[in-house]
Amino acid sequence: MSVVKSKRNKSKIEFEMIYFKVADGVDNLIEHNFYAKGDLLEKNRVFLEIRYKSLEELTDTLLYHIKIANSIYPTCMTEWEERRTTIGKAIGTCYAILTHYQRIMMRLRIPDNKYVDNIADVVRMINSLKAWRKSDNKLKITLENKQQ
Repeated sequence: MSVVKSKRNKSKIEFEMIYFKVADGVDNLIEHNFYAKGDLLEKNRVFLEIRYKSLEELTDTLLYHIKIANSIYPTCMTEWEERRTTIGKAIGTCYAILTHYQRIMMRLRIPDNKYVDNIADVVRMINSLKAWRKSDNKLKITLENKQQ
């Protein structure tokens, strides 16, 4: 169940801000062709077009999993497991975004420190999702006690 915007605590707002930083970072890098220019850009045009499409799909998928997980307020163990699985899929999607970044950086021979902020945002998203999943363990205990 979603929480009304005015009643959200700071962590919910921060969580959404992290997602939008990740999505904006992806959009920015795509708009600027990962800052590749000249022959390097032309030589890798097809590769980059494929990666761009994949990265856009991954950011959409990430939002999809986050919104689905956030819409599930578990009242039984099945719902708790579904929410946990969906959070896990969001985490996996973040790792896929990082893998795409690595592939592009390797192909374009970009130094590791070039996209530090973008990578840090994705890692921050992963850590936030893991913290969310961990906090749900308290809910699991409550649901288990309720079933008994």
